[in-house]
Amino acid sequence: MYIWNMDLNSIGCIAEYQFAVEAMKRGFLVSFPLLDASPYDCIIDNGKDLKKIQIKSVTKDKEIIRSFIKKKNNITYSKKEVDYFAVYVQHHNGFYIFKNNGKIKSISLGKNIDTKIYFNNFVFI
Repeated sequence: MYIWNMDLNSIGCIAEYQFAVEAMKRGFLVSFPLLDASPYDCIIDNGKDLKKIQIKSVTKDKEIIRSFIKKKNNITYSKKEVDYFAVYVQHHNGFYIFKNNGKIKSISLGKNIDTKIYFNNFVFI
């Protein structure tokens, strides 16, 4: 999926739906909150429990990408607000999925560094 000349809101929306499609392909049930003000973007039902997912996207064309995970006001997402992050990296054509530790504001992502274990790893959910 390549995104050209779109505003950030459109890019984020596409990433959210792309994540939902990928999760459903793997047998998860996906729900979206009705309010845009929710700290999470979707809920995944993995058959055992529900997980709150915050979805981010990065469109830079690099092998190693720095993704900002914090809220707009530079505050981290608490573990109570969000269970997992899913970051879509356009250049890598996939998601990096990792658990929220309540402290993370940014992360470097790449297929050839230690974060490669998170790439399209829906089993973390």
